[in-house]
Amino acid sequence: MSAHNRSAWTAGVATVALAGIHFAPSVVVLGQWTPVRTLPGGWCRWRGGGRHQVALTFDDGPDARTTPQVLEQLDRLGLRATFFLLGERVDTAPSVVRAVLDAGHEIGSHGHVHDHHFVRSPRWVLADLDASLAAIAEHAPRPRWYRPPYGQATAATLVAARMRSVDPVLWSAWGREWVAPDAADVTRRVAGGLAPGAIVLLHDSDVTSRAGTTAQVLEALPGIAVELQRRGLDSVTLSELVA
Repeated sequence: MSAHNRSAWTAGVATVALAGIHFAPSVVVLGQWTPVRTLPGGWCRWRGGGRHQVALTFDDGPDARTTPQVLEQLDRLGLRATFFLLGERVDTAPSVVRAVLDAGHEIGSHGHVHDHHFVRSPRWVLADLDASLAAIAEHAPRPRWYRPPYGQATAATLVAARMRSVDPVLWSAWGREWVAPDAADVTRRVAGGLAPGAIVLLHDSDVTSRAGTTAQVLEALPGIAVELQRRGLDSVTLSELVA
């Protein structure tokens, strides 16, 4: 093999290896289907502790149209939650960001734009997280938690989070309301994953989902509250869940 061919072959192997490192954690971190609570060192989390608590979490806001409705429903039901905000939407609804905090809920980062980390470079992933944190900092305390869009936690995602001192978190139960035939199905899916330490994924905006997604959540929340009460589980913020 010539020196040129050896160099090309080495470069090709390095590219494949880097791609493998980039994508491998996206397979490993599918913890919602296993009993694991967190990766060693806090590299990614799917569940909290074993106390009689769960964390309801909402993605894709703030949305001036639908997030206030979710806040009202949570208040009526006596539930606390954590809202993962898209940085590019924060400036469109700063009053909603403040309303989330004033209601006693927690805020996390959902990145700046709702894009797939699979198809983005490590540099892009870090820049996107930085933009999100900067946007949130204009209106709220710096978040502790980071949930990448679509739950795609690649190696670049986890390294970027560690560099910026935020904790990656996914979920152990979800409503999948964007494909659910009705709110009762959302409630059933969430109930199937409710257990001490559960982290539940729901949505407070239709911005990245089909129209009516949040309407399903609003209708499902009373049933979820009933299930929580029946099982003796309290709904708390993520930071309280892992305290």
